Amino acid sequence: MDIVIRYPSKAERKLAYTDVIIVGVRNKDAHKTLPSCKVIVQPNEYHRYATATLPALKPQKWEEVEIKVEVQNPGRPNIRKLCSEFVVKVGDHEHTEHVQVANYNRGVNDYVPQRLGERAKEVKVYNILMFGTAGASKSSFVNTILTMLQGPEESKMCRMAEIGGSADHATRKLHCFDVSEIFEDVKFNLWDTWGVDRKSYSKDIVDTLVDGKLPQNWSMSMQFEKYRDRFEKQKETVQTQMHAIMFFVPQAMLTDIDDEEAARIQEIFQSLIAKLYNPLVILSKVDEVCPQIRSDPLSKVKEVEDLRKKTAEMFKIGLNSVRFTVNYTEEPTRTFGIEALAYENIECALQHCESFVQSRIMRFGTVKASDIVDKDGLIWPSDSDDED
Repeated sequence: MDIVIRYPSKAERKLAYTDVIIVGVRNKDAHKTLPSCKVIVQPNEYHRYATATLPALKPQKWEEVEIKVEVQNPGRPNIRKLCSEFVVKVGDHEHTEHVQVANYNRGVNDYVPQRLGERAKEVKVYNILMFGTAGASKSSFVNTILTMLQGPEESKMCRMAEIGGSADHATRKLHCFDVSEIFEDVKFNLWDTWGVDRKSYSKDIVDTLVDGKLPQNWSMSMQFEKYRDRFEKQKETVQTQMHAIMFFVPQAMLTDIDDEEAARIQEIFQSLIAKLYNPLVILSKVDEVCPQIRSDPLSKVKEVEDLRKKTAEMFKIGLNSVRFTVNYTEEPTRTFGIEALAYENIECALQHCESFVQSRIMRFGTVKASDIVDKDGLIWPSDSDDED
């Protein structure tokens, strides 16, 4: 007998307390009818026991049964309790099904601004700013997140973001990956920026960027002073602000950084804290120090924990604000562990979004969407305008 597992439509996968699994069975025997039997989904840390009845199958025939499986803990799943596989029994036959984190994406889908109530209704999506040094794997992180969000039936990696892989700037313009447009069930955007160095950012640019006033495709070579008056006239609103900041740091920088560059990064980091942000520091390229972390990214490894502690000391922040990422590089197929870590990181950023919006509304109230409009009605420069 052949046993094939597939998943129903996206609409059915959104059920709050139930996963729907479709088990297909083919009777390969050319002469004998396969008698009716039980189809059982074995319980694990995520699924409860579930069963259905497969009708008798004539020779060479195919039949599918739909099984609704209750989850152990309804609501947002704990990524560390999710299983990378589950077992289905059809009569005396056993089939092990390997799954993707996408099978459990209900938790990410749950982070929508509307959950915060009437006062947050003007906030349609959360804005997550990815900040950090050049070559810190921000673009690789984007691709890993987008791959993680793909349906479980998709086997290919997502390669939307251009990857550099060196200390040069792969990203030279502010770019918004509108994740909410790509995946209708999620409500966040990822903003990719050029890397921090001695010349690429001033305090004014940082403030304008996190206030949501810097337009998409703003180039790192554009002259900020030329548009200063216009930026100052724009209103700062909770709708357009960045709601969470992920500050990417390659692990090699912890030892290679000079005092001047360290002071520059500290200055930017402290300016973000002064604007009521609680930035997440994301250590990247940790697999260069600890290659085995790629095979089990959720494991606790001493070398990585030491890097986290060193980072917390450098930025003068708590250890809970320091995370690490393992991104897809040359993997031929999707990996549960890499996507589980990506899930954890983006969920943590979304929790920061909720906290920021709540505190912002409590402090300043809401602003009507009409107030976001630029009063001058000017057209922003094209990609090639105003370059040095």
